[in-house]
Amino acid sequence: MAFKIVHNVDKAVRQLLGAPKDLYGQIRDQGQEKPLADATEAHRRLYAQYVADFATAYEVGDAWWQDCVEAFVLDGYKKAEAVDLAYDKRLAGPASAPEVVWFFRTYWLSFDELNGDLPPADRVPPQTAMLAWLVEDGRKDYVRLLTCMPYWPIGLDENGNWS
Repeated sequence: MAFKIVHNVDKAVRQLLGAPKDLYGQIRDQGQEKPLADATEAHRRLYAQYVADFATAYEVGDAWWQDCVEAFVLDGYKKAEAVDLAYDKRLAGPASAPEVVWFFRTYWLSFDELNGDLPPADRVPPQTAMLAWLVEDGRKDYVRLLTCMPYWPIGLDENGNWS
């Protein structure tokens, strides 16, 4: 827990898990939320890779964020003020790092692609695989970083596909 957060993690988890549901009906059936143990082997393998890669994304995001805060300290602000100013400038804090945004987008699209190859009963919504399973797995540091994002860095194209 290297960086200070300014949000309520539990509230952010609920918001991020619920946000994509607003689009259901406009997109392919995303499947149902389920625990990791009930997911397909392919989902469990992709999740394991996601967690392994998350270690790097976390390090990159944390280092990038520390540099953002340090820039304000070098401008003469006290550490607490520097943190507040950095959050004012970059609402998602360490999750604003371009590499972290790329990481989340890449895995969202990977989970969506996997779901497209499976029957609806075997699909798992990307937000479940990427956040709910982290919570279930007790990966608090990763949840803290992910929930810095006020929304998922993903959108829909003109055909209703994630992009």
